[in-house]
Amino acid sequence: MLSDRSILVTGGSSGIGRELVRQYVAAGARVLTTARRESDLLETIEGLDAERAYIVPADLGSRTGRELITTEALRIAPIDVVVHAAGALGPKAKLADYPEDAWHEVFHINATAVHLLHQQLVPLLSPTATIIGVSSSVGRKGRGEWGMYAISKAALEGWLEVLADEWAGPVYSVNPGGTATPMRAEAMPDEDPATIPAPADIMPIFLRLARPDPGHPTGGKFDARDHVGTDPWSLARTES
Repeated sequence: MLSDRSILVTGGSSGIGRELVRQYVAAGARVLTTARRESDLLETIEGLDAERAYIVPADLGSRTGRELITTEALRIAPIDVVVHAAGALGPKAKLADYPEDAWHEVFHINATAVHLLHQQLVPLLSPTATIIGVSSSVGRKGRGEWGMYAISKAALEGWLEVLADEWAGPVYSVNPGGTATPMRAEAMPDEDPATIPAPADIMPIFLRLARPDPGHPTGGKFDARDHVGTDPWSLARTES
């Protein structure tokens, strides 16, 4: 269903980003993914079609890294879908105790770098490219001790809302909800990962929104858990 679609996924070295890469390639897309560690990216694309899975080891938070991503993205241009899945957790701490360096770093990765990368990618995007931001439950309703992670995800939501009003193509926010990823394990070390969905479980909405005909108006906000077990290729419209 995604044959001939070109997709860029940030944060493809683990968790949700890794699963996105694998599922998009399996559905026929050409996928370029980026993260800082080349070894982890190579694990992501192991066993995938080498002609449809590309990696770019780069630091999204640096100008040099974003320029490298943009240069390598020429390989799949024009890009039909961009999924901003990269993110930084930062410390779990009350705002009164939140360290200043982490404050700046987490906001930069989760919000500023997303915006700056988008600006650089614009010339490579198809005129109606789909933009998907991976949000968070705490980005939609703040929760104590989630600090800048929650604040930066709320900022990402705001950025997506503004972009949806400006961009010719569809723009979506997807909240994965609690998912068994390395980041979740870091944030909730006492949680049993068997009690929450795996990344593969929450893929249907990400697959559906990457289609040429996603069936949803721009600006939609989705909770991935609401779509677990659904058919992403069904023509029947689901509610946001």
